[in-house]
Amino acid sequence: MLTIRQIEIFRAVMITKTVSGAARMLGTSQPGLSRMLGHMEDKLHFRLFDRTRGRLVPTSEARVLFEEIEQIYKGFNDLEHVVRRLAKGEDRTFRLGASPSLGHSVVPQMLSRLTTNYPGLTIQFDILSVEQADDWLALQRGDYALTVFPIDHPNVLSSRIGNGRMVCAVPAGHRLADRERITVADLGGEPIQSFREDTPHGRIIARMYEEAGEQLEVSTYIRFAETAVAFVAHGMGIALVDSFTAMQPHAETVRFLEFESPGLLPVYVSRNLDVARTLVGETFEEIARNMLMNLPRGISHNITL
Repeated sequence: MLTIRQIEIFRAVMITKTVSGAARMLGTSQPGLSRMLGHMEDKLHFRLFDRTRGRLVPTSEARVLFEEIEQIYKGFNDLEHVVRRLAKGEDRTFRLGASPSLGHSVVPQMLSRLTTNYPGLTIQFDILSVEQADDWLALQRGDYALTVFPIDHPNVLSSRIGNGRMVCAVPAGHRLADRERITVADLGGEPIQSFREDTPHGRIIARMYEEAGEQLEVSTYIRFAETAVAFVAHGMGIALVDSFTAMQPHAETVRFLEFESPGLLPVYVSRNLDVARTLVGETFEEIARNMLMNLPRGISHNITL
């Protein structure tokens, strides 16, 4: 069998038509290349070139061999093209799921940055409830999940990469609307839209009230923070929501206020341990971490992206 180096030399001679041209093409010496051609012919047991008056004329056997070698090189070129497309994330779908407040606030910007790095990437995005998240990753329906709770499953790795915080949504004409910061005690007697205590938001709110020594009285239980803000906009009291929800565009009739001692809402990025990480996935993790680390520390009365 011929070595790869011998194949390179033979191909270079066939392309350039001369030993000197092949030597320049390969960056090697002309005498060494001539010797290599002789060794090749000895190994093959047939002549590759007819040497007449310093000219190299390919034999019929050489022409057949060259056609086969060109097919091999075409395969290498095709392989290189595939590798480049994979490195760019082309011909791939990145499947991401997220908690509603994250999916409606920071995720669009994260995915915008991701597709800038990988222009040929196709995105599949899903909003995930707490109940959906475990099976969504464990059954490999998605590649990554960005949630405000860890996913407790033996096949899933959840890493905490940042925090949001609880803020208070009040009507624009509310008695507290012009305050920069408030306390839980300031909300006494207000009709409050809140979450069940077995939810991520509900646990944090319950802890805030417990630490403040205040009693939480809920007028309306809701599942999603966006719903709570909509209720506030229509005069149904106030709501404690996360700062990611406050980042979304809202009606001018709603103001968002900071707490003196806000409860922190953790953010987790999760993936299935049985699926190897891709370059696209690693890039997404880096983008998500950097964005969450560099979020503004404060909020204005009206927050938009």
